[in-house]
Amino acid sequence: MDYCRACGAEVKDGVQRCPQCGSPIDSFGDPGSPASDDVLLHEIWDLAKSGEVIDAIKRYREATGSDLRTAKDAVDRMLASGGVSGHALPQRPPVEHLEAEILDIAQNQGKIAAIKRYREVRGCGLKDAKEAVEALLDQHGVKAHAGAGCASVLLFATALGTGAGCWWGW
Repeated sequence: MDYCRACGAEVKDGVQRCPQCGSPIDSFGDPGSPASDDVLLHEIWDLAKSGEVIDAIKRYREATGSDLRTAKDAVDRMLASGGVSGHALPQRPPVEHLEAEILDIAQNQGKIAAIKRYREVRGCGLKDAKEAVEALLDQHGVKAHAGAGCASVLLFATALGTGAGCWWGW
């Protein structure tokens, strides 16, 4: 059994992507260990020093769940200092806490809010976050809060307007 380096979830042998966060199989290792953090920092440094700064920032976000500004600042500091010495990756929150939070948000605020929160915490793209949240909801048999959509609001407004017109004799 391996662990996803991006989110810390347990991953069975032979899978191509983490079922929790969608990270590719090549990002697996012992989460949070100094060795895996060192490998990640060097991977990010190699991307940045070869001019692939955007890819380095993306990789930093995937690895840490940081927002764009934090990731950019970290990569800029690496470039300014000339390497990874003295740099460390911030640790992600435990997966089990995120799962519970995402399930709660989905049930109370809806799937879109859950996807937004997943993206904030994990620093992944919209497609990956949507797939991860939907997989989590399916895994736990949870239905997301539906809320009132645009169609129901428009229908209500139309009915209200028609009723008002009849009342006033229009």
